[in-house]
Amino acid sequence: MARRVHELMNPDVISVDPRTTAGEALTLLLEHDIADAPVVSDSGGIIGIVSQAALVRHVDAPSTASQTGRFFTDDESYRELGDTIDHHTETPVEKVMSTEMHPVTRETGVAVAANIMRERRLHRLFVTDKGKLVGVVTSLDLMRIVEELG
Repeated sequence: MARRVHELMNPDVISVDPRTTAGEALTLLLEHDIADAPVVSDSGGIIGIVSQAALVRHVDAPSTASQTGRFFTDDESYRELGDTIDHHTETPVEKVMSTEMHPVTRETGVAVAANIMRERRLHRLFVTDKGKLVGVVTSLDLMRIVEELG
């Protein structure tokens, strides 16, 4: 009998609310040593994915005179630059997240999940049940099956 995603998935998913700030989300991802997290609505559905890379790009965006096109003539103008960086960390993740997602259901076959990961070059798929986030399956989970087949 073909194995299903629910047999492998981890039900403990680190996720963020769309109103979570970019700074808070980046801290969360770094603390848990994960590359990205699903952005989940109040109803439990996945509405996007936020990655460390996107957050770092956003929080760091433009932070030097050459990047902003501004040259500072006094200390007050230069301090405005710091405020700009602080402002970037306060941006809600819903403004930074990607809406390109490839969720699978609990009943998706493991071979199908592996094919999606390979074709899309993904390392994880978020698992849903009736439209709500219930888990995550990773490429390492799939490697466990390969080991079992020995």
